[in-house]
Amino acid sequence: TVRQSLLPFPQYSGAMNPANAPLGKTWYDSLQITVNKRFSHGLSFNFNYNYAKNLDLNGSPDVFNRQMGKDLSGNDIPHQLRLSAQYEVPKLTGTGLPVISNRFASYALSGWGVGWYLEYRSTTPVGRPGSTSTTPISNFLGRGPGGAQLKKNADGTDMNPWSVDWTDYDGTHHTDPIDVNCHCFDPTKTVVLNPAVWENIPDGQWGAQQTAIRGFRGIRTPVESANFSRNFRMKEKMNLNLRVEFQNVLNRTQYPGISLASFQNAPTKFTSGANAGLYSGGFGTIVPTSGTSGQRTGSFVARFTF
Repeated sequence: TVRQSLLPFPQYSGAMNPANAPLGKTWYDSLQITVNKRFSHGLSFNFNYNYAKNLDLNGSPDVFNRQMGKDLSGNDIPHQLRLSAQYEVPKLTGTGLPVISNRFASYALSGWGVGWYLEYRSTTPVGRPGSTSTTPISNFLGRGPGGAQLKKNADGTDMNPWSVDWTDYDGTHHTDPIDVNCHCFDPTKTVVLNPAVWENIPDGQWGAQQTAIRGFRGIRTPVESANFSRNFRMKEKMNLNLRVEFQNVLNRTQYPGISLASFQNAPTKFTSGANAGLYSGGFGTIVPTSGTSGQRTGSFVARFTF
């Protein structure tokens, strides 16, 4: 073909991509706030907030216009908030408190500790569904055309990609865009994306929208951990610490990602078995019927120092 004859090595039909070409660029800008405080009587506290934007340029749909590839990184997380705290009951002897300040009561009550680590953050961008066409521009140039495009509103803005046809747990039907983090709908019976707002790129053309959609993000997954401990100070240089640590201490359900199969792939449902009537796949579905991950776990730790 004419296109094949224009390649640097036309005798090879397979792709000849350079490995690890030093052409990538990244940009990271952020506002970081950290607060640390060590209170008296065994309490310490840490607060951290990060507001950021992460861009990269690792490839481009048009090799003659490389800057088209500058886009949100797949690791872009605009908001991150972390909070940790640790408390240990101090020694009570010599405090002057009745009963509990004696030697035996102090040993029984002091040394107990509790700690928390909480993290709440945005999720990474979801991305665009694929675009299909009869004669894509990649047939001629070997690259492109990009992901599916959002249709435009009357005022020229992009349409909202979230579903406007959904029902909450109370049975109320909604026509406003769904909030996937509202915890108000059954994900096994709800399509969360709206296929009607997407369209394929016309034959032989580049996609007009090449960038990720900053606000198009999936379900947030908080990190919540806690530990409970007891210190046994045997001598001045000997200490035994017993601790129980819990991950996902509130046992929050963690759903899998949203299916971004082609927006032309209609959702399907299970037709038999225990999951009959629930969604089994297709564009905009969440399919946790095969099980979820990240359930609450705990571990016991013993540490002896001398």
